[in-house]
Amino acid sequence: MHIDYSAQSDAVSRLHSNPAYAALVEQHDDVDRRIARIESGLERPEGPSLAALKLRRSGLREDLARQQHKAMGGCCNCGNNCGG
Repeated sequence: MHIDYSAQSDAVSRLHSNPAYAALVEQHDDVDRRIARIESGLERPEGPSLAALKLRRSGLREDLARQQHKAMGGCCNCGNNCGG
């Protein structure tokens, strides 16, 4: 599943100017493309297994969602009810 960054709010789109957030997006996209290549048979898994890559992608998605919620004024799910 590809994340559609263009459909996000203005607050989230401002996140893309944040170098740390942009690096996280790039990491997600790189892992996502690698998974797609492995699943389609274009690449053999070297290094982390396919399951490990999928787990990494899931963690990156959670991190991106957490930062997006926080940018929109919501809680980042830190457990402290931060509200942004």
